[in-house]
Amino acid sequence: MMSALLLILLSAVLASHYAPALLGTRLFEETDEHSNSIGWALASFILIAVIAPAGYLIEHALLRPFDTAYLRTYVLVILVMILAPLLALLLPRLGPWTPVRPAFVLVAIGNPAVLATALMSADFADITTALWSGVGIGTAFAVMLLAFTALHARVTAARIPLAFRDTPIALVTTGLMALALMGLTGLIRD
Repeated sequence: MMSALLLILLSAVLASHYAPALLGTRLFEETDEHSNSIGWALASFILIAVIAPAGYLIEHALLRPFDTAYLRTYVLVILVMILAPLLALLLPRLGPWTPVRPAFVLVAIGNPAVLATALMSADFADITTALWSGVGIGTAFAVMLLAFTALHARVTAARIPLAFRDTPIALVTTGLMALALMGLTGLIRD
């Protein structure tokens, strides 16, 4: 279970860090890369922290009592599609981050960490566990995203041989980060 969570978290960070760069879009207007990643980490934290208890409540208050648990995925995706634009409206009030609306909402909806947390919310024991799990997963995601951004900035500034620039060095550093995180799998027993 723990290694599966770390794998989901690592793949979500990779997708969230590299997807906007590959698409050539910025998620926030008038920000540099560091401020952009802080805004995205904060947005992801808020979305994950809200989606875990909301998903738990929807599962246990609506889907299970009416024996419609087979609709869980659709309902949770719709919930994420509702919360992402609301978050885009909230973020300018929290700091200097003004989201680029279509890009921000699409990346927030497709964020694997948000979707995985929403789907896992049905298995939490109670609402308190769902809330704390959302805060914990959101914090871990934000910290890993900021670590990847700092690592990417260092790799960009380093003198790297031509054969290893761009994608090869990104894959090597990602692999090393994955190995470092895999070392944490034995700390918590399932």
